[in-house]
Formats: sequence, structure tokens, C-alpha cells
Amino acid sequence: MSVDTTPEQRGEKDPAAPRPPLIRRAITSLSHVRWGETLLIALAMAVAWCGLFLANGIVQVLAGVVPVMAGLYLGKRVKGDYLAHGLILGIAGFLFGLIAVMAYGFLGSSGIVPMPMLPAPSAEQPAQLATFGSLLVYYFTFSIFALIPFPAFGTVMAGRTEQRNRDLSREVDDRGGRLERPGVIRTLDDLRGLSLPQLGSYISAVYKKKGFEFKDYRFIDKDKHLDIEMTYQGDLYLMRISVADKVRPGTLESLIQDMRRRAITKGLVITSTEFTPDALKAAANRRNIVAIDGQTLFDMAES
Repeated sequence: MSVDTTPEQRGEKDPAAPRPPLIRRAITSLSHVRWGETLLIALAMAVAWCGLFLANGIVQVLAGVVPVMAGLYLGKRVKGDYLAHGLILGIAGFLFGLIAVMAYGFLGSSGIVPMPMLPAPSAEQPAQLATFGSLLVYYFTFSIFALIPFPAFGTVMAGRTEQRNRDLSREVDDRGGRLERPGVIRTLDDLRGLSLPQLGSYISAVYKKKGFEFKDYRFIDKDKHLDIEMTYQGDLYLMRISVADKVRPGTLESLIQDMRRRAITKGLVITSTEFTPDALKAAANRRNIVAIDGQTLFDMAES
């Protein structure tokens, strides 16, 4: 029932293995870059950056948001080598922007388009109309520190977040679903109204209060049963949980077979409802199996 968590089982490299040289790692990362998509986003980033950068007034402040947003967008779309993607995004965006500024400066110097007003070096001096050279200096001064590191930062942050979400989603899929927090349980009817994911979370909380430690869980039999592994004083317990109207002997027999297969010596069959007489008899004949019905479970939680 345990989810595979070793690097090889997740398709990742073993962290204990020796790392290849930096140059080889860099070449490998660059070979994995999605160039078309990255350059397209870089071009859009450069156009937006230059449009806001060349504007006058408060609009220029918005330019600082563009590199980070572009990095966040790219990081959500790629699935690895985030730093390489982010650096390519930033460098390409800087170069695209440089070309755009040079073209604009040339047109402005020719009088075809108006040149922007550049901030003065000090507050006492008024803003000055840009020249071709001053425009390039102004672009280099601010863009090289914004268009290269910020997209890389956004790409790495968004990429790692998306990777964690994918890993979590894969773990949930491997377990057949996720446990859900139950509502307030005041009566036995409230307990019996819980869904299987809610009942599993409820039972886990009850047994944690009794000193058990949660280890793992998995939905089985197309969500008809839920297995929870917990340990108590060094012993591993396999709990098979059911919300069937009547738990029958077959549930106990399947639990016994799984316990033998996995060398687990102690098991519990827990339900929010009831057991059939045959199931109770089968459990009574097994010293290592305990059957707990809804009323018993409710009493345990209240004690």
C-alpha cells in the first residue's frame, strides 16, 4: 500500500550519485529548454517592458511587474530546468528589448516618433528629452538588472511550486484519492453519515489521540474500502475501513490475506455502521483481528 518514494521510483536521479561537471549540466539543461515557447514569451515580455519603460509618468512603475509575471507564466508551463528557462527568458528579453529601444531611438532621432523624457539626475533638475545615446544608457542601466534576474527568479519559483503540486497530485492518484476533513460529529447518525474519505480522516484523528502514529493510506476496491497504516509502540497496524451498510466476512478475509502478504501481524476492521453476525464470528476467531463498529468507534471518540 505504501506509495513509492525512492528517487528511482519517481523517475528522478539518485541524490547520492556523483554530480556531473557544471559545464555538462549547463549543456544538458540548455538542450532541454523549450526554445520556441521561451523566446515567444521573451519577445512579449520585451514589448511590454519597452512600452511601459518608454512611457512617461507613473506608468513606468508598472514595468517592474512585467519580468516577474513573464517568469511566473513560463515556470507554470515548463516541467524542469527552471533556471535555464528563466535565464534564457531574461537574456532573450533583454536583447529583444535592446533591439526595440535602438529602433525607437533611431526613429526618434530622425524625428519620426517623439523621444521620451528621461528622469533628471537630481530632484532639482527637470526631466530631459532623451537622445539616442542617453536612451541606450538609460535602458542598460535599468533593464539589465530587471530583465535578467527577475524572470529567472519568477520561473524558478513558479516551476518549483508547480512541481510540488504535480508530485502531490501524483501521490493522491497513487493512493486512490485524498482524505477529507469531517464535519462536527455530535451523534452516531453524524458518524454514519460520513463518506469514506471523511471517515478515514476521523478514524485517524481518533487513534492519534490514543497514541497511534499515522503512516500511510490507500483507497482500494474502487473506493469501497480504505486502508490506513498506523503504528503503536513499534507495532504496525493495518486498518481496513468500510462504510457499507453491513460489513461481511469477505472484508475480514481480504484483510487477512493482505496482512499475510505484507507480513503485518495486527489488523482492525472499522466501520461507521455494523457487522453481520458471520463477520463478528469470524473476527472473534482471530486473535490478531479486531472488529470495531460505529457505536464502538463513537464511544472511543467520546471517551
